[in-house]
Order: sequence, then structure tokens, then C-alpha cells
Amino acid sequence: MDAHYLNEVLKGNTNAFSYFIKTYQNKAYGIAMSIVKQEDDAKDVVQQSFIEAYVSISKFRNDAKFSTWLYRIIVNTGLQFLAQKKRSVLNHQALEVSTTERTACNTVLQEMQQDDLKQLVQLVFGQIPSKQALLLQLFYIDELHIFEIEDITGLSKPNIKVLLHRGRTSFYSIIQQQHIKKPY
Repeated sequence: MDAHYLNEVLKGNTNAFSYFIKTYQNKAYGIAMSIVKQEDDAKDVVQQSFIEAYVSISKFRNDAKFSTWLYRIIVNTGLQFLAQKKRSVLNHQALEVSTTERTACNTVLQEMQQDDLKQLVQLVFGQIPSKQALLLQLFYIDELHIFEIEDITGLSKPNIKVLLHRGRTSFYSIIQQQHIKKPY
């Protein structure tokens, strides 16, 4: 489906690009939010990313999925946005988490309503380093494979695995610190 609309845009049909916006806007927002942490900033990043994608669409080489190419633009735009705003990223040390604690945390999360879970994830993503939040977003929420994440982020496979581990640990640590209890 992407290929059809891509060809239309390349032929000069500017309206065909709206397909990409409608198809990818939610995931684009999730990726941007995981990087910049603020709703308005994430919206700006998404808007700028779609503009960049439209302007650069002739450079798309079809050697990867369109979504992978677009997500790479979003990541780069988000990181550039952070650099321009001169935001500092907090460094968290990886914490050891016992199997029992992980199991208890997973049980609580599985019992939460979908909306509560989304709010919790966004809250926690706002408190962990951007790279960790981004990789957790891409791997667990967007369900991308490691090789796709490599293409999107430019990080190596071992680095992605380390950051995913740290992200999971940070995520769990924040949940523990906030004493999140099962809603009734």
C-alpha cells in the first residue's frame, strides 16, 4: 500500500501524502514523545518530521520499509530538537531487580486497564533517559525488530540491547518508587 502512495507523491500528487500522515501519525507521535517528553514538543517534532519526509521523499531508496525511513527522520528530528533546546538527559545507573520483584510488577501491570497502562507508560517514559524511552517505545510498543531499530536509530545491536535492559530496569525502578497500586 505504501508503494502505491509513494509513487503517487513522486508523480506530483501532493494529496497522496496524506495517506502517510494518517497511517503513521500515532506511531510518529509515540516515538517523538519518547524522545522529547513534552506533548507540544512532540507535536512540533512530528510536524517537522512529516515536512522533512515530504521534502525528501525523492531520496527514499526502497531498500527499507517506508515506515523505517520515516521513523529514522522522526528520531533525527527529535534529537535535533533536543540539541537546539539544550535539554540535558539524566543518566540513570542500572539497578538490579530481583525475579520476584519483576514478576510482581508484571502481574500488577497485566491487571491494569488499557488507559491506565498508557498513562503510566507515558508518565514513566517522561522520567527515563530519552534513548531508553525511545528504544522501549520502538521495541515493545511499536513491536519493531532489533535490526529495524538499528536502521532507525543508527545504534549497534549490542548498544540497543544494553539500552533496552537499562530502560526496563529504569522503568521498573520508577514504578517501584511511585508505589503504584492496583486500581479497584
